[in-house]
Amino acid sequence: MRKRILIIVTLVAVFVASFVILYKQFSNETKAMTRTVYTADTVIKQTITLDELPEFSKNNPGEHVFFLTDCGTDSTYIIDSILTPLSVEQAERPTPDIIAIDLAASSNITVTRLKNVFGVDTYPAFIKASFDSSKNTLTNTGSITHGNKKPMTVKNLKAWFFNNQLWKGPYVE
Repeated sequence: MRKRILIIVTLVAVFVASFVILYKQFSNETKAMTRTVYTADTVIKQTITLDELPEFSKNNPGEHVFFLTDCGTDSTYIIDSILTPLSVEQAERPTPDIIAIDLAASSNITVTRLKNVFGVDTYPAFIKASFDSSKNTLTNTGSITHGNKKPMTVKNLKAWFFNNQLWKGPYVE
């Protein structure tokens, strides 16, 4: 009798263990995307709002690369899928220091204001701009935008950085 109980307990344990192992193996688990070390934290030097731009420009005259963002899916795609791979392409980061301008916080942004201030009519966009503190003006010297008709790619962003003398590493197409 004792032997029979031991055999039944062992068979039940094996059956339950097999069920648990097979369930874990074939269950449909959702794995959350985790941010790696090389994400927005390393490719974006600083984030400011549109209202902070005049103060930032006054305190930091000269040439800057701005990334116009609304923190939406297109902006996240550009940072995670385009900018991040470019920044880790080589041992030393070849991309310039980028200042993100968060347009989501600005309620008074219009296409006209965007065009007047940055010289672009859509965002997300990269802007190469120079601030002249004596004239208190921001001059756009180059831009590249992302849109549905012409989406931004790693290749054309890298070429834009290179053509605007912003690429710090060797350039291979």
